[in-house]
Amino acid sequence: MSWLASLSAMPSVERAVLTGMDGLVIEAVGQRGPDPQLLAAELAGLMRAMGGVSRALGEELRRFTVATDEHEILAVCFGQYCLGALIQRGSDRKAVGAELSRLALVLAERL
Repeated sequence: MSWLASLSAMPSVERAVLTGMDGLVIEAVGQRGPDPQLLAAELAGLMRAMGGVSRALGEELRRFTVATDEHEILAVCFGQYCLGALIQRGSDRKAVGAELSRLALVLAERL
């Protein structure tokens, strides 16, 4: 069973990946956007970089968004993992963000 099947069913999600701190792909879905290995490696790098700021605030990194002119990457971090989705700008961010958060809760118990 695919952990990310619900994200692949969302029409606004072009690509989604689950990665660890090492940046290796655990699972990926979608056919558009950057290569899953590249997206996973970049998400892990951002998670590590922003983790320093979070720790300086005495908090834990939970989520972040990266936006370009045409796309957004929504990411949810949990434990040593990051779940990210690439969507078109103007898509339903709220629905995708809610699904990422729901999946993160489920995966946090299983991984």
